[in-house]
Amino acid sequence: MDLTALKKIPLFRSIHEAEVEKIFSELNITETHFKKGEILALQDELCNRLIILLSGSVKGEMTDPSGKVVKVEDIYAPSPLAILFLFGPDNRFPVQAIAREDVTALVIPKQSVLRMLSMNQTLLKNYLDISADFASRLSKKLHFMSFRTIRQKLAVYILNLSKMKQEDTIELDKTKSALAEYFGVSRQSLERELSNMQHDGLLTADKKMITITDKNRLIHIVRF
Repeated sequence: MDLTALKKIPLFRSIHEAEVEKIFSELNITETHFKKGEILALQDELCNRLIILLSGSVKGEMTDPSGKVVKVEDIYAPSPLAILFLFGPDNRFPVQAIAREDVTALVIPKQSVLRMLSMNQTLLKNYLDISADFASRLSKKLHFMSFRTIRQKLAVYILNLSKMKQEDTIELDKTKSALAEYFGVSRQSLERELSNMQHDGLLTADKKMITITDKNRLIHIVRF
């Protein structure tokens, strides 16, 4: 295992290579390879290990009570999977994680994670920082998913991009197919709603470029 490459992983940021080598020599940490389409973790499976992507990406999918499979998000290296769910009384993987391409990951049993965090204060802080960031993104995702209509989801998505860019003309950061999958709708439904919003004077759309033409009405859609 290339310990130098581990510095790119947020969990091991600012930790000397000698200290990382010591941790790896004392704990049960394995480098595992997954082929495209392989499952790294099952939904509701006991979360008894920390999985950290070294290369590649996975997609998180959730099956609702009706049996419908909903894509939650794509996760790219270097990132941990379900870091918030490793501890607690009902610590289970919230989604099924499937390799989108060939993946290399570190797999660290829960007990080894506990020992590792007790061995280095910087590593403990990194773990807490990553957990806090994940919790913040999860909160935003839940807020986004609370919107019921495609128009509301598009409005909040476009407004958030506009806020980040501080411009009224923005480029979608996902393809329309990926965006439709993210919303849990068909691409045709997404395209139709974009056309409707353009017809209603809310925005203009040219491929991935969106220009907001009536920001107040978009905000009203979100708050409605």
